[in-house]
Amino acid sequence: MVKRIAMAQLTSCWGCDQALVDLHLKLLDILPELDIVYWPAVVDYKMKDLESMRDDSIHIGLVEGCVRTEHDMHILQTMRKKSKILVAWGSCSCFGGVQGLANLRDVDELLKRKFKEVESITHATIPKENVPPFVDFIQPNVDIVPFEIMLPGCPPTGDNTLEALTALLTGKPFDLPEKTVCDQCPKTREEKHITGFHRAHEGEIDPDKCLLDQGWLCLGFATIGMCDAQCPTVNTPCKGCFGPSPKIKDHGAKIISALGAITDMEPEELEKAFPDPIGSFYFTDYAASYLSKIRAKSRRKSK
Repeated sequence: MVKRIAMAQLTSCWGCDQALVDLHLKLLDILPELDIVYWPAVVDYKMKDLESMRDDSIHIGLVEGCVRTEHDMHILQTMRKKSKILVAWGSCSCFGGVQGLANLRDVDELLKRKFKEVESITHATIPKENVPPFVDFIQPNVDIVPFEIMLPGCPPTGDNTLEALTALLTGKPFDLPEKTVCDQCPKTREEKHITGFHRAHEGEIDPDKCLLDQGWLCLGFATIGMCDAQCPTVNTPCKGCFGPSPKIKDHGAKIISALGAITDMEPEELEKAFPDPIGSFYFTDYAASYLSKIRAKSRRKSK
């Protein structure tokens, strides 16, 4: 039976949709099994088209992006209502994404910086018309409504999405792997005694050796292995964009704990090496962290 599928976009770069299209001819393997009933990124669907559908009439719903506005919230809740199976598509949906780093500031601070203080501004005005209100802070979508499947990645590879859709179409289970990026990386690893860290543009990389062993912050040891170690393989340190493997509760806390165990550096040296620890250790999942949730709880109390 052909499955009705809907793909909704919240606040994001829409890279998940582009990664799906990157499948090119592989899409022909699954398109005959799908009836696309909502995909604003590609077809001129309107919100009313989604709202008018019967509840549970969508077999598979994919939601990418995070809830930054009240309109995002409405789309997410509507997708949940209309979908039998809902997929958190990409790290923004699973963990809050890069946008989650905005939880370090209040919305008023963010608006002031963006529209009044940034160096390129010529007309310092915060837009008011046709702009949906912002929510106070970003949460992972999976903390707002129930999801049946999480498919992290910034973005997930086309093959990741194809694998998930194929499993849903055939009735097979889809489980996230417990392996990490390090398990997929071909570089040689040694016992670690790191005495210093390089910036991305500093030094010369030995292409055969572990990047972390050489002093580049590579987060593959704490990041779920779903990308075939694409970045480390071409000598680019893993930034952790796929988020933690399933057994890790807090991605950044795991990274900080591990660095404390493998570095021969004083705390002051580590602090100097990472002037932006939140951005370094929580690239796409700060909104899902204990720190962000504590801050959000404190904000609620203050109001």
